[in-house]
Amino acid sequence: MEEKRIAENGIPVFSLTNKDSHGFFISMFLKSGSMYENEGELGITHFFEHVAIRNVNRLMDADLYSLLDRYGMEFNASTYNEMVQFYISGADFNFRTGAEIIARLLSPIVLSKDEIDAERARIKAEIREADDKSSLAYFTACEVWGDTSLSRPITGTLGSVSKINATRLESYRRRVFTPDNVFFYVTGNVGTAELDYLAALIGGYEIFSGEPHLNLAPVPKDFGQREGGVRVKNADFTKIRYSFDVDMSLVSSRELDLLYDIILGGYSSDFFIELSEKRGLFYDLGGTVERYNNVGVFSFSYEVREAKLYEAAEMTVSLLSRYAEASLPEERCMKAGYTDNAYMLFDDSRELGFTFGYDNHVLGLGYSGIEDRKRAYGEITPERLAEVARVIFKRENMTVTLKCNKKKTDIERLNTILFGKDL
Repeated sequence: MEEKRIAENGIPVFSLTNKDSHGFFISMFLKSGSMYENEGELGITHFFEHVAIRNVNRLMDADLYSLLDRYGMEFNASTYNEMVQFYISGADFNFRTGAEIIARLLSPIVLSKDEIDAERARIKAEIREADDKSSLAYFTACEVWGDTSLSRPITGTLGSVSKINATRLESYRRRVFTPDNVFFYVTGNVGTAELDYLAALIGGYEIFSGEPHLNLAPVPKDFGQREGGVRVKNADFTKIRYSFDVDMSLVSSRELDLLYDIILGGYSSDFFIELSEKRGLFYDLGGTVERYNNVGVFSFSYEVREAKLYEAAEMTVSLLSRYAEASLPEERCMKAGYTDNAYMLFDDSRELGFTFGYDNHVLGLGYSGIEDRKRAYGEITPERLAEVARVIFKRENMTVTLKCNKKKTDIERLNTILFGKDL
């Protein structure tokens, strides 16, 4: 069962431990990301992620990295649209050392201008090397999310990160480091004394009051009322992406998980079998579910030869209609990964910590433990999944983006296939 402690400064510490594990995994989640940034601070959350770890090294007299190597621990972080996850892991008997390291993330920024500038240079290199703005995913985000914050790159731009300095970073830290926006999640072989030790460390840091971040996405004006028509960007290859608006008041997060796995994740995926194995239209099928507490986006994409684009589009429309028209057999509903394999999460402290931290305290799903989560997925019926498919796979929810040779591609023909009739 998940347990909760409250540090003296109000920061919650959640835990779901396993005495049979040989390690520990501590996450610090910050419920802040590019979704909450205004245009004048684009990329500041990602910048802060980099600076926070460098700041810990400075507070430890530059001994952080040698200590991590000495104890075989991993200390890292990832920034998302709606949150940042910092984490540290290692052998269970080194828990207190790990706790002392990750708790220092709550410290004020003490880096010099030169150190900030060095991190800025690394981030600019990351932006240049990623070249996200040329990707179909970035093009799609701009089309789907319009002029909202979710259309902007998480890393910021070369121009925006040039304007971020130590003063702005410290101001940002004070604004978002609140008991409502920061929490810790602990998994692995960790006892009561160690959890109390971590809570005591956390409680010793000053935390501020501020606006809680509720994981509510900014909603584009045409969300759920898309006008249709393929959005095209010129390229020397052909790659298409289908994105569907999701009203999260009508479907649950776990229903989205199962629908995604049915369509894209399973060995018996009709998309994979019909379009790849039988027809060889593509090798790889990729997708994602972007979800917030109010809305989300269900997307998938594939690269195909230009001459086969129309056949692939026709098959895509046919398959999506099939999921909405009739219920699948129970055995094809992809529940086993969440029911039969439910307790396998305990074998992976990293995945367990992210799953329960994100599900329970970012999405607010409130699972009491593994059994509760298992039961919630098991209760979903094939009929309900068909209903969810009908809710999502509608023309008015669909945005189609395409990178192709504009001169060689018959966009009018593609529009007729995709938008000529209801799904």
